[in-house]
This record gives sequence, C-alpha cells and structure tokens, in this order.
Amino acid sequence: MKKNMFLKKICSIYANDLHFATMIFPFIHKELENNTMIITILEKDETKNIEKILENIGLNTQQKEEIRKIDWNATNINKIKSNLKLLEKDIKNNKKIDIIVCGRNIFIEKVNKVLDLWAKNNIQILEKTNQCLNIINCFSFEENKQIENIMDEHEYILKTAGIEEIVGTEELQKAN
Repeated sequence: MKKNMFLKKICSIYANDLHFATMIFPFIHKELENNTMIITILEKDETKNIEKILENIGLNTQQKEEIRKIDWNATNINKIKSNLKLLEKDIKNNKKIDIIVCGRNIFIEKVNKVLDLWAKNNIQILEKTNQCLNIINCFSFEENKQIENIMDEHEYILKTAGIEEIVGTEELQKAN
C-alpha cells in the first residue's frame, strides 16, 4: 500500500448498522472531548441508530447534543463538496479532523479516491499546517468475509479500545 503522509487510513469492521453505531460511538465521544472535527460520509442514514445509542447511554445533555450535531444522514455529492470546503477551513485553523466513511466497498473506494485527490490538490495547505487527516473506513463484515484483504489496505484499525497500528505477520516474524 502506498502511504500518504497526510492521510492516515484506518479501517473498522461492523456486523450490522446498529453495531456500526455502537462500535463508533466510544471513538466519537473521545474525539469530541479532544475538540476534533468529525465529518461523516455515509452511504446510509445512521441517525436512528445513533439516537438509539444516545437514549441508552449515560452522557449529559451537552455531550449528547455534540454527537447529534454530527451529520449522520446519508451522503450525496453536494454533501461531499460541502465537507471538502469545511476541511480546508478546519485545516487552516489547525483543527484535528476525522472523516468517517461507511458503506459498501464500492462506495468506500470511490470516496477514498475523492479524498486522495483532494489531498493531492491541497498538498500545500497540508504541508504548511503539517496536518494529517484520519480517514476511518468502516466496512460491513457481511460484504467482507476476508478481513485480511481490508487490513492489507490500511495502516491502522479502529477497535473498541481505540486505534491500533496493524502489524502484519511479516513484522511479527521479524520481531521474534
């Protein structure tokens, strides 16, 4: 995999839509506490699933509202264009940015191509601010029985405990 020093590719696997919301929730909560900008690019509307989680979790009203401010609606081309404009503004303000991409493989692939192109076209801004964008690609286990293929295309994995670097079997063998 060709690495881009300004885009950190992170993968995550979920079993179903409610599991996606449950799995991403602790990460989102922690990132919001760190004043991170969260941008979503979702193939399907996740609002109902996020609301289910919010109903049953022990957060205060302000914390719940911060999570509700995130756009959990399905993404169209206009939303992607709007998000890319937000990116430029937030990068100039030196704000940490996480972009959550969730959908079928073809959707994730297309969105990543757009984000890669955006990074290439905005390389000067990224270099000037020394900013790295976290791209969290959330894949459905149903569509991806061979998780190794996904992990081969990413540097990190998002687990319940947080983001961990993916260590391949080659690196494990070298370490021993």
